Amino acid sequence: MQENRKTFAYLVVAALALLAAWEPWRQVSSGSNVPSDVGTKLFSEFKDPLAAKSLEIVQFDEDTATIRPFKVAQVGGIWSIPSHNNYPADAREHMAQAATALVDLEVLGVASSTPGDQELYGVIAPDPQKLRQGMVGVGTRVTLKDGKDNTLADLVIGKEVKDQPALRYVRRADRDQICRVNIKTDKLSTKFEDWIEKDLLKLNAFDVRQVELNDYSLEEGVTAQGGIGLRMHQRSQARLGFDDSKSSWNLIDLAEFDEKGQPVPVELADDEELNTEKLNNLKSALDDLKIVDVERKPKGLSQDLRASDEFVKDNETRMSLIQRGFYPVPTKGQIEIFSSEGEATCTTKDGVRYVLRFGQLAGGEENKDEGKPDETKKKNPALNRFLFVMAQFDDGQIAKPQFEAEPGAEKPADQPATEEKADEKKVDEPKASEKKPAAKKSAEEKVPQKKTADDGQPDQPADKPADENTKDNKKPAAPQAEKPKEEKPATPDDEKRIAIQKENKRKQDEYNEAIKKGQDKVKELNDRFADWYFIISDEVYKKIHLGRGDIVKKKKEAEADKEKTGGVGDLKQFEKGLKEE
Repeated sequence: MQENRKTFAYLVVAALALLAAWEPWRQVSSGSNVPSDVGTKLFSEFKDPLAAKSLEIVQFDEDTATIRPFKVAQVGGIWSIPSHNNYPADAREHMAQAATALVDLEVLGVASSTPGDQELYGVIAPDPQKLRQGMVGVGTRVTLKDGKDNTLADLVIGKEVKDQPALRYVRRADRDQICRVNIKTDKLSTKFEDWIEKDLLKLNAFDVRQVELNDYSLEEGVTAQGGIGLRMHQRSQARLGFDDSKSSWNLIDLAEFDEKGQPVPVELADDEELNTEKLNNLKSALDDLKIVDVERKPKGLSQDLRASDEFVKDNETRMSLIQRGFYPVPTKGQIEIFSSEGEATCTTKDGVRYVLRFGQLAGGEENKDEGKPDETKKKNPALNRFLFVMAQFDDGQIAKPQFEAEPGAEKPADQPATEEKADEKKVDEPKASEKKPAAKKSAEEKVPQKKTADDGQPDQPADKPADENTKDNKKPAAPQAEKPKEEKPATPDDEKRIAIQKENKRKQDEYNEAIKKGQDKVKELNDRFADWYFIISDEVYKKIHLGRGDIVKKKKEAEADKEKTGGVGDLKQFEKGLKEE
């Protein structure tokens, strides 16, 4: 019994000790594992994402120990990219999404407040003054500012939280505390192409109606006099049309060049045909022509790629062109820009004519490692190429309206009467014998008569005395006449003529609108193209820059035989089969 009491006493003491250690009524001290910042906003004063007017992202490349800065900012109401010579940015929505990613950042936990742990969590600030080769643990710094250059948010984004890829370690750039937050980084890109309108030409492959291919190359060489001159190697010129209704290509004309550089027209041989696969790929490549990068052109170069004498005399700007594969050449009293790798022209159904001139390579090395691991390809990037592009308007692509002749006319008028002219033009008066009594109006019918009351006096307005309107022998004010109804045509010919005039005017208006729409688009495109060298993928360039050997191929043997015999061979084979039966 006494042993049981001792055991019970021990149990009571143990329970009291446990209870004393727990102390649920005691407040959590400031040294608790649950910091007061948990559950708060990382940037509590940043509430409106639209207040952000600039975004700077700085990344560190550990392999090369170099900083990759990128900035997009709104200047004068226009988004641009300062790191790329203020190229216009398509950033309104992108910027709002990037800013929103930082507005609602909530602290989910605190990993450390020790500066020595920044490398562990990957939140060392990418400071070019402190970084060195082989350094690890460097994060990405993101800074948002408003229009007055006040900082809205400034943080360093580090590693992903283990087993929780949606969470990242971050720290405010002005604090040592390392937090866990849920942040989306897909809009925090430093890639130039992610912030611009990548579609260079803004054309649809289904709208292509004609393509011109000028396959030549330019290179500098030593002249007979020992100077430096240009040598042009012209190979072929081709013009092809695309019939949208039949989804087929046709060769309009083709020329090759003789030893003297003179064009010689050629036709396809019986065993040759157009390579529709490559031509269709060309259309798709034009549709999918993406901007990889840009460089600003030197000043003084016009939109139509012509240069002034002053421009060419400036050695620095001249060398800017030549280094990229574009050469100023005097032609017909003007200085025109020719490209080192030929040109291509594409015309769409709305009359927009795109002129593409291809220059030198723009960095990278030829990728000869296809089929090898991705890591090898990264060290051997694909080529890019410089491109000049401009737009012209070809009104020949807009079908002119076909007008219907009016009754009594030998042929349709070149232009229908406008509405104003149609109103002024009076229909021929019918002969007196053809006039109907209803068309004749008396003087009484032409001037509306006032109604009279029972006493024979004209009705007066209720709010005015009867003698007010007749004071000083003034006539009563006549009531406003109703708008006369549109007079019907007097004869069937008049009715038909008016209908034709209206229809012809509608056709003319549609044509005028199509012309204006095409001209406006050309202006919009040239405003975009005028100031820039564009850099495109060399792989896409090869799909567009085609020569005779690319657009023409040999027919299959059976098809060639059929072409030569006009189908007679097939007929004889059929007759032979019948006899055997």
